[in-house]
Amino acid sequence: MKIRWRILGGEWKEVETGAKTMKELMVELSLSPEEYLPSIGGKLVTEDYEIREGDEIQFVPVVSGG
Repeated sequence: MKIRWRILGGEWKEVETGAKTMKELMVELSLSPEEYLPSIGGKLVTEDYEIREGDEIQFVPVVSGG
């Protein structure tokens, strides 16, 4: 299936993927869940979210501080 994705502020990329869940997609894209939070339509989604054809997924970098 085809999806579009980007890291917040970056360019959109369209990819063909065999991933069924967000966790599988993040592994495929080499994105660590400790470093990026996936969102669709401005809402955060969990790693067990089932990806759908045409999803536009934005990965938000995790910011931490002390």
